[in-house]
Amino acid sequence: MRLSSGIWVGAPTLVAALLLPLVLFTNPYNRGLLVLIVIYAVAGLSLDYIMGEMGQFSFGHAAFWGFGAYVSAKLALDLGVSPWIGFVAAPVAAGLVGLLIGYIALRRTRGLELAIVTLGFGVLAWTVALRWRPVTGGPSGLRQVPPPSIFGWEIRSELAYYYFALLLLLVVVFVLSRLRRSRFGRAVRSIHENEDLARSVGVSATKYYVIAFAFACSLVGFSGALYAHHFRFVNPNLLGLQYMFIFLIVVLVGGTGSLWGPVLGALIFVLVSEWLRVLQEYRFLIFGVVLLLVVLFMPTGVFPTMRRVIRRVVERRGSDRDANAPDADGRADRTRTG
Repeated sequence: MRLSSGIWVGAPTLVAALLLPLVLFTNPYNRGLLVLIVIYAVAGLSLDYIMGEMGQFSFGHAAFWGFGAYVSAKLALDLGVSPWIGFVAAPVAAGLVGLLIGYIALRRTRGLELAIVTLGFGVLAWTVALRWRPVTGGPSGLRQVPPPSIFGWEIRSELAYYYFALLLLLVVVFVLSRLRRSRFGRAVRSIHENEDLARSVGVSATKYYVIAFAFACSLVGFSGALYAHHFRFVNPNLLGLQYMFIFLIVVLVGGTGSLWGPVLGALIFVLVSEWLRVLQEYRFLIFGVVLLLVVLFMPTGVFPTMRRVIRRVVERRGSDRDANAPDADGRADRTRTG
């Protein structure tokens, strides 16, 4: 029986992810970096669904991320609601707002309109979060956000929260993989590839695109809630263009249209940012150059390029093995040159 290549790659990767905080990232600070990688990966997957599956672009994705963080934090701090309810309320609230924004931007045309509308929404959301002090706390934000707990045990340590977030990341990847193979996912992809043809077979482009955009917004809102209850504070910076740029780097460097591309992109971004910590003022400048090089030499991203190279190596080895295999007379087939 032949096992798929995904198992050969995925199983060692999962084992490495489980062992990293125990073998390599052993102090709390480095384990916190692992948590950040997982949170950015979930946010990157949500943006990749808009860019890779829908073929659209959102400049206000960080606004939905910060909105989800604020919703979950406010419920926990002001109403004493369990963070588990916040993990549900945040994506629901972000998805409803995304439904409204998507209906405004996607009901007629596709392309730059969504990018412009989401950019305006992002600026508006950041301004409201900065100025509405009684609700958002203003520039100081909200602090002492409680962590989630299981049967009275708080998931407070970096190690425990990493495994908790990693489990949720695997659930998100599984849901996205099933969604892409579903009737809904195929309809969204058909609109991206040829909207006129999709309309001709009865696919409502507006309905599917608005729902898909709302789903991506709810997913990034969930990522924001994960951030809020781990780092235990939220502020208006979460809704700013800085995090929008981070999510864009995660998706473009890792690779669009692939489930594991944003995960690899989050890993690259967080680790390289840590290595460049001494050059904090020039960090985004350096990443801008890296992003330019990736677009020029690896336009599909790092993960699809790696997968393509591995596939070619495997196919070449397979062809060499077939060429050297013995024929019916027991003799190897040798190619002669010259």
